[in-house]
Amino acid sequence: MNAILTLSMLICITYAGDLKPIYSEKQIKSILDYKYNSNSSSLELLGIHFYKNKEGIVLQLEIESNSNNTNYIFEAMNSLSEVGQYSKKTISKFIIIAHNKELDVPASFESDAGCAIRYFIKSEITKNAWMKDCLSNSITQRKIENWSTFNMEKKNEIIN
Repeated sequence: MNAILTLSMLICITYAGDLKPIYSEKQIKSILDYKYNSNSSSLELLGIHFYKNKEGIVLQLEIESNSNNTNYIFEAMNSLSEVGQYSKKTISKFIIIAHNKELDVPASFESDAGCAIRYFIKSEITKNAWMKDCLSNSITQRKIENWSTFNMEKKNEIIN
């Protein structure tokens, strides 16, 4: 009987060690808000947004960067990965929109959430693999190019 009880306790203790906290969207926003409003971050938090697209839930972080140094991308993606892995609902994408007072157009970066977690949290892939296969910085550029093309066509219609 003691052996069964001991075995049961060992199984329960092992299982309990694997449990991770699960956070709601509101809790994730609070954690990120606390992180970026503390003195440990060089980035100013402008907004945290959850929304749903055709691929699933997206977690978007809007920040103000006072530097042209792009290391803030890694800091922000790491933060999203740290809390995003514990979301009650599976997050499909992380998006960072970085405003800079020196630039007119914000920089934007998108990463598959699972891929970012594999790099930042689990260390299952390399930095180069994450940047090549998972990271895209063309969100804003794509929108600007589409808008510019549309406007160019409109100008040509008026001129011709």
